Amino acid sequence: MRRACLIAAFSMLLLGAAAASAGDIERHEPLDLNRASLEEVTALPIPVELARAIIDYRTYVRYFSSLYDLMEVEGMTAAHLAVLRPLVSTMPPDEGDAAMARVAASYRQAARYLSQEGASEGLVDEYLDMMRDPVNVNGLDLFDLQSFQNVSPVDAKNILLARERLGGFDDARQLRRSDGLRYWAYRNIRDFVTYDDDAGDERIRGNYQVRYYDTPYSGDDEDIASELINTTNTLAAAQDPSMTHKLTLDLTRGLRAGALSHRNIGEADWNETFKGYAGLDDKQLGPVHLKRFYMGNYRVAFGQGLIMDNTDFAMYRKTGYGWNKRPQGVRGDLSRSHEYALTGMAVEGAAGPVHATFFASWEKKDGVINPDGTVNRYVTMEPRFEEDELSADGTGLQRDAFEENIYGGNVKLMLGTGSYIGFTGYHADYDKAFSPDIETLVSADSIEKERLTARDSEIAAGYNSVEIDPDTGERTEHKYRDVYGAEFQVTIDNVAFQGEYGVLQDPREGLFHGDNKDALVLNSYAQWDDLHLLAIYRDYDLGYDNPYNRAFGNDNRYEQTLLDSPYYMNDPFYSWISLNDPQPKPEKGIFLQTRYRISRNLIINGLEFDQWKRQADGTDLRRYTLKAEYQPIFNLRLRVRHRFSSRSESDVSDVRWFRSWESRWELISMLSNYNRLKFTYMTSNVWFPPRQRLSGTPVAGAGDSGIGTAAIPAHAFQALYEHQFTPYIKLQLSTEMYDGFLWNFEGNEFVVVDGRGFRNWAKIQSRVSDRLMFQLKVTRDHNLPLTYIDVRRYGDPSGADPESSYAPKDWTTFRMQLDYSF
Repeated sequence: MRRACLIAAFSMLLLGAAAASAGDIERHEPLDLNRASLEEVTALPIPVELARAIIDYRTYVRYFSSLYDLMEVEGMTAAHLAVLRPLVSTMPPDEGDAAMARVAASYRQAARYLSQEGASEGLVDEYLDMMRDPVNVNGLDLFDLQSFQNVSPVDAKNILLARERLGGFDDARQLRRSDGLRYWAYRNIRDFVTYDDDAGDERIRGNYQVRYYDTPYSGDDEDIASELINTTNTLAAAQDPSMTHKLTLDLTRGLRAGALSHRNIGEADWNETFKGYAGLDDKQLGPVHLKRFYMGNYRVAFGQGLIMDNTDFAMYRKTGYGWNKRPQGVRGDLSRSHEYALTGMAVEGAAGPVHATFFASWEKKDGVINPDGTVNRYVTMEPRFEEDELSADGTGLQRDAFEENIYGGNVKLMLGTGSYIGFTGYHADYDKAFSPDIETLVSADSIEKERLTARDSEIAAGYNSVEIDPDTGERTEHKYRDVYGAEFQVTIDNVAFQGEYGVLQDPREGLFHGDNKDALVLNSYAQWDDLHLLAIYRDYDLGYDNPYNRAFGNDNRYEQTLLDSPYYMNDPFYSWISLNDPQPKPEKGIFLQTRYRISRNLIINGLEFDQWKRQADGTDLRRYTLKAEYQPIFNLRLRVRHRFSSRSESDVSDVRWFRSWESRWELISMLSNYNRLKFTYMTSNVWFPPRQRLSGTPVAGAGDSGIGTAAIPAHAFQALYEHQFTPYIKLQLSTEMYDGFLWNFEGNEFVVVDGRGFRNWAKIQSRVSDRLMFQLKVTRDHNLPLTYIDVRRYGDPSGADPESSYAPKDWTTFRMQLDYSF
């Protein structure tokens, strides 16, 4: 009996010990910081403030990919990490479909890009296309890495050096620990790279996107579009929304394909712009690495964009750093570019230290045809005319006006990691010669009244390939264009130097001979953890008329010329030459920029100084910009952007001088669960010289006549609320009051408003499933009436009374987009 009792007691002790041990195991199960509540984290043996900082970081910054990410939390020390190491874990959160997660991340990046002044939605589309497909960071070269936003040549070099030391990156933690790689660069690349090739995955993968929107044209584009609708047969087409369909396919084993159809508002055909390509990526052919081979439509860009960058869209002050990047090399093209699209074949590869690209294109381009049958200019029409709406005799503005066959290439010699020299050139054959005939564009009345001034010399400086013998008067037409030049990049420690030189060959002389026009861009860049410095010098000759030049510039080539004014043209639609020309204006100047993180709370996001001279008439221009952010506490941010610009400050006799400033103040409150509340106040003003012919002769005691424009003030206020219902459903609500000309970023589009009114919009973004994302934005723009005064009657007392009122139409517009990954 006693033995039985002892056995029973001993068994109970064993069961109790086992239960206690199980309880200890349950209590000591590592706490997943990516799912833990604030109460659970606060219960850990760390200060309460640190626990809250951990939750704030996870909520407002990102999930933890490893325990080492905790060191990025404010207040975390090595001692605290040592205490937490056995108690916590960082399990991956549920992301759903990886491709769709990448799409969502790319839209967050695009929002930052579009929030800049002058951002182009067309260029954003190119960026999003590049981000959709993951790439193995272990297979990227210098030019691939430098094509990512906010990855500088210094960052790219440091990634390559770290990869070489490690023999390849196994995960994001190894990439993050690359010596000299800024955290800002790592944050912008981490969502779009992988660390293996998925060699065993033979599935066909792809993305399909459809987008509809009826947002009207703005500013001068709206005036021209309205004229088009009123004077042609496109009224019915103008009622149809803009529509884009885009499909990209990864066919495995490096094979890729894609297709796009697009129409603008005012265009009748659903496939007005139609593109497609098939390509092969990343193949090793003996000693040659075939990076890309594409047939169909392709995108190609080199260096500083001075010689070749084929896009219809301009991004002014495109530095090649930060968000202002251009894709380097060859890529399939599914952008909305039409006029400067290239169709043919292109190949890019490397063998040892030599990196080479060759391309050929056969296309027809829109343009203005002179009465003698020569080409006056390229023209980017938006919307494009139908053929039956153009001149029947084949002169003037024409659709598919001339043929352009381009053959070109780029060869780079690598001098070391991050450094190279290169040569670029292209030869374009045409079926017509070029002659920049002003009389074709500008009305005879305007010429007789001497409307042309020095700044209009840019019109006459267009490419001229017609040669007339001064002795015999014999006429020779050269139907080609040659552009060539050199580029370089040198990266030393934390400093990078870049430059490109381009030459437009005189068609009337042999190679390297004649009155050749040239252009030069030089820049230097230095970076540290919290500071970067950038300087850019550019000098473009007046006659450097390269239609594929997209280098650094402040204005398009024909801005502030007579081509800006439809009423001076023989055809008002010739103003498209000025409005949509992506070439930079011939200018000479210096641009300086810095970003400095003074502390965790205060950041100068951008301090810019730009001073340049317009080559056409020597006019001086200046521009200064300050962008700063103050963060007194983690979830509250105050941002300010202030810009001042001027023209002809040193020449007060210039009737076109101006001074202007613009300020934007943003107060952002980061709420829980990724919710956000933002208030924005925008104001600006532009001053002009006095106009005696409008203000009249001053009379004592008469007061101001009230006639003429002395300044154009503008104000706007916006309140935006963003609510995250779930990780997959987000709602944005915005209300805005405006008075004047202002630009703003709304949801996923760049918007310009002009006038007085109220603007309200709502946007919902939903991950309907792991593979489907839906976005819908609805906007209501209620305009207030404006009053006009007849300035022709300024001497009449009744001339100060309102002559008429303008009651503009209210707009309700929508924008719908679907992204499907398979």
